Amino acid sequence: MYSIRIRNNQRLITLGHNDRGSVGVLMRSGEIRYFYWGGFVLQIQRPVKLAVESIPNEQRRNPRQPRGLFQDWMPLTDHEFLLGSYDGTLVAAYLPFTIVKQPSLH
Repeated sequence: MYSIRIRNNQRLITLGHNDRGSVGVLMRSGEIRYFYWGGFVLQIQRPVKLAVESIPNEQRRNPRQPRGLFQDWMPLTDHEFLLGSYDGTLVAAYLPFTIVKQPSLH
């Protein structure tokens, strides 16, 4: 099952496909604006950069390990974002997970 982790104040929240919540999107101005979560998609309507704390590390996933016991997470840095899609109402993460970098201003 696909999921992402976002940071809400001091809490880490895991969002799956059917979960409810909001995810930060990097705007062109550089600010983060929050939109309702719409799950995962295979096609991009309008590309956006999702501010995500971490994603599952699929390279180190053991298919013999039961799902619920342990999931290895790969954190994203301050200048890394997850490629997503915006449909006018909801934002969704694009599958397969694609990390895009935001160039630093300095």
